[in-house]
Amino acid sequence: MLTIDDVRSIPLFSTLAASELERLAETAADLHLGAGEFAVHEGDDRALYAVLTGKLEVVKLFDGIERTLGWRVPGTIFGEVPIAFGTVFVGGYRAAEASRVLRVDPRQYYAIAAACPDIAVKVGARARGRMGGLQGLAAEPPKARVAMIGSRWDSACSALRQF
Repeated sequence: MLTIDDVRSIPLFSTLAASELERLAETAADLHLGAGEFAVHEGDDRALYAVLTGKLEVVKLFDGIERTLGWRVPGTIFGEVPIAFGTVFVGGYRAAEASRVLRVDPRQYYAIAAACPDIAVKVGARARGRMGGLQGLAAEPPKARVAMIGSRWDSACSALRQF
């Protein structure tokens, strides 16, 4: 169960009034993850998350190969792009160790943002910053790939595999 102190430990929420901190503590989800468990999968619906304890790895599949994009540590938020732009998550967030994560649904987020517009400004600024990194990833040329179809006992196929 979340406490006001848990919510206040997140820098984004630290300046909220006690009533707003209490509202978040009562309405936000308190996720307890074991190592390897996902808080969010690539393609999941929008929400705003904050890491309370532990460490999360940001992963994305590129041509079927998983790539680590970054890390989220206690006090950091994620989900600012989906919540600000109304999109799905473009990457997954997996616990690298036992972790505790706060999850704020869109309805709860917009209620807090209406009461404290400064939150929306900060989340929007972080979302714009993250978009720059996502644009850089999208601009990377895809790696060349080859698919060989043939009998594994065919001598021509064997010669190609050993090339």
